[in-house]
Amino acid sequence: MALKIEKKILSFGEMPRLAAPSGKTVLLVRHSFRQSLNDGTYDPPLTQEGAEYARSCGAFLAGMGETAFGASPRLRARQTAEELMRGGGFPEEEVRVCPELGDTAMFTRPENLDAALASGNIAGKLRSYYSTGRAPGMKDLDVFSSGLLEFLTGTDFGRKNAILATHDILLVALLSVYGVYPFRLDDWCGYVQGAALFQSPGGGWTMAYAVPDASRREKYALFV
Repeated sequence: MALKIEKKILSFGEMPRLAAPSGKTVLLVRHSFRQSLNDGTYDPPLTQEGAEYARSCGAFLAGMGETAFGASPRLRARQTAEELMRGGGFPEEEVRVCPELGDTAMFTRPENLDAALASGNIAGKLRSYYSTGRAPGMKDLDVFSSGLLEFLTGTDFGRKNAILATHDILLVALLSVYGVYPFRLDDWCGYVQGAALFQSPGGGWTMAYAVPDASRREKYALFV
């Protein structure tokens, strides 16, 4: 697959213009602000602030045309997709659940994520994984990222465009392996932003880092 990397950081407001001539467009973003994982569940919902923030981000995407919405099976991702849909004024429909976008997708077994979270050292495990490309209980980084890219570009989501909500660990894997964005612990923008993919009329793809507003990039901790 022909893949061009665009080093410019895109704002969501540019997406409708860029999507218009594209054969297919995919926007993959991290979920919005969630409730704490420390309440006994690894599947918390969005906070009220998180829902409002996702809705405000969706407003930048208004005018993209026919767009399908999908998400990781996690509640926070599904709710993010719903709020993006509402904020952009898209016709409301059921969000497609995509296990390929789940936060367990890069682990060889789903329960390996639970074990890493329970250990209290998930951030350290992930830093090692991204620096070496390997970690016990996880798929090799290059293999996982290649599979994720194939899923995003090869899946028919039923519309010309697709907006999908996922998790930061998948986005860092995808964008770092393909050299789209050099993630550092002091420069991760975080919530409701990630990867934009555009297919040219000739079939090739362009991938870029996309944020709600590139002129106002809020900073958040990586792996929170």
